[in-house]
Amino acid sequence: MKPEGVFVYGTLKSGERAAALAEQAGLVARVPAVAKGLVLFDLPAGYPTAVFGEGEVRGELLYFEDLARALVILDRYEGEEYVRVPHLVLAEGEEKLAWVYLYESEEAARKEGGRLIRGGRWRGALPKKP
Repeated sequence: MKPEGVFVYGTLKSGERAAALAEQAGLVARVPAVAKGLVLFDLPAGYPTAVFGEGEVRGELLYFEDLARALVILDRYEGEEYVRVPHLVLAEGEEKLAWVYLYESEEAARKEGGRLIRGGRWRGALPKKP
């Protein structure tokens, strides 16, 4: 079994600031999806991160015309602070293997000032504190 697409939970989701990048990478479809075994943090930099943990993260499974080409573009966008790993997600009523970009660890997310997002759904950058 090999990954069918990319599970996204932050700025690459529909309506978010980097959604157009997915389209430039050859996006074919966006499907609501849930990844169990992950927890989500909101980082002060204005975007979320997920790490392995006891929870679930809600996002979208993205399908691309050419997944290998899309990964080159998305890897560049995500940068070195994220690692891309295969992970099972529930989409369209069944489990599918997808790539997901994760942070190093919960400890690293908290060290960066990350706040746990209960419910596992990021809804855009939180307003900065005055």
